[in-house]
Amino acid sequence: MRLPWEEFEPASQGAVERQHRAVRHIAHFSNTVFVVAMALLVMSLADYTVSSVPQTESLSETIRIIWPALAACVLGFLVLFVSWLIHHFQFNYLTKSSGGLLLLHVFMLSSALLLPISTVLLNNPERVPGSVALYTGHVLVLQSLLLLTWRYAVKRGLLFGSDVPARLVFRFRLLLRSQTMLVIIIFGLAFVSPILSLGALAGVFAISLLVIAKGGYTLDLHTGRTQMMDT
Repeated sequence: MRLPWEEFEPASQGAVERQHRAVRHIAHFSNTVFVVAMALLVMSLADYTVSSVPQTESLSETIRIIWPALAACVLGFLVLFVSWLIHHFQFNYLTKSSGGLLLLHVFMLSSALLLPISTVLLNNPERVPGSVALYTGHVLVLQSLLLLTWRYAVKRGLLFGSDVPARLVFRFRLLLRSQTMLVIIIFGLAFVSPILSLGALAGVFAISLLVIAKGGYTLDLHTGRTQMMDT
C-alpha cells in the first residue's frame, strides 16, 4: 500500500520528507530533554541521601529521613512521564513543523527541564507551603504549554494530512483541558492544604496515566468493548 505522499511529484515529495524530518528531529530532541529531566530527579535524590543521611544510620532510619525527598522524586517522575507520554502521542499525528511550534517547544521543554529544581524544594518540610505553591504552579505552566502546543498544531493544520478524526482531536483537547483545570484548582489548594494539594496532584496524574494506558494513541477508552462487539 502506497502512502499518501508517495503519490506526489518528486519536488513535492521532497518537501514533505523535509517536513517529516523536521518533526522527527523535534520529537527526538524533546525525548532527550524529558529523559535528562527524569535523570536529574534521580540524581537529586541520590545527592540528598548522601548529604543528609549519616553512614551509621540503619535502613529504616534512612528511609524515615529521606521519605519526603523520595515522595517528591516519585511525584516529579510521574508528572514528567505523563507529560512525555502526552507529547509523544501528539507527535504521532504531526507531520509538519513551524516557527510557532518550535517557539512553544522552547518554553515547554525549558519548563520540563527546570521541574527537578522545583521538586528539590519539596525536600525541606519547613518550606512546604511556599514550595508546594511554586511546584504546582510550575506543573501548571508545563501542562498549559502542552495544551497550547496541541491547540496550535490543530489550528495550523500541522496534523497528518489535516484529516485526523475530529473525535481524536476532541479527546486530546478534553484530556489536556481537564488536566490543566484540575491543576489550577490544585494550585489554589496549595495555599490551604499543601499536603492535600500534593496528594491531589498525584491522583490527577495517576488517573491520566491510566487513561493513556487504556486508550492508547487514540485515547479511546471503549476500544476493547467495540472490538468485542464487532466479533
